[in-house]
This record gives sequence, C-alpha cells and structure tokens, in this order.
Amino acid sequence: MKEILQKDYSYSQDDYVSVFTGICKDQATLEQYLKKDYYYLDADLIGSEFGIDFGINTYDEDFLTAFITDSLTSSIDELFGTEEAADSLKDKYPDGLSDKYNVCVCVGRMKYTGERTEVDNAEFGKFKFLGAFQSL
Repeated sequence: MKEILQKDYSYSQDDYVSVFTGICKDQATLEQYLKKDYYYLDADLIGSEFGIDFGINTYDEDFLTAFITDSLTSSIDELFGTEEAADSLKDKYPDGLSDKYNVCVCVGRMKYTGERTEVDNAEFGKFKFLGAFQSL
C-alpha cells in the first residue's frame, strides 16, 4: 500500500450515507480494497486502498455495506436492493445507471464530497461515486 498522509478534513457526518459502485472481479478482492490497515492509520496515513483512491482518511466499518452481484447490471434495484440509499439513487438516476456494474458500497455516517468521483485501479477494479444521501 502507498504511504499517503491523512488529509486535514473529515467526511464524517452521522446522518448521511455515501454510495459507490464499480466493477471488481470477486468479493475477496473488494474486501481487500476496503480493508483498513491500522498500522497505517496509527501512523497518520490513509489506511485503505479505497481511502487512498478517493482521499478518505477512514470510515466506520460498522456502517459499511459492500458486496458484489452475480452479473453486471445498470439496475439500481439489482445493485442496491434494499439498501437504505436505493430510493434516493432511483430519484437521482430514474433511468438506471449509464453503465453496468457489479459492486455496491454504502458507507454510513459519511458525506463524501471529494473531488475524485471515478477511479480505475489496476489491481482492484473500477469504482465510481454515485452520491451522498441523507439517512432515513
């Protein structure tokens, strides 16, 4: 993992969920991408590949949902199912997503407003930020 100093800001906000999608080869690879390394975090470095790609210092793992669907789809229902942000996503993308994906990542208690909205990571896959929505 690259050693990137933590940023001097935080996206932490209790009443929001930030939603990302993407294309990843399997669940194990997705979990490795999201895995927090406390050795780096304790050294004031960004502690996950996901965090490095999007400039996110850290996030609360207890409020993280991440999984891969069986096939690529542009359907919000198929990607996000009963996730809290599904209705908000349908409002923002009434015709579905413009491309097909197989990854759902919802990070609760975080309002991501970063500059990076898309990432193409050669090792882990392609990822896209879809929006930050108020929690119900």
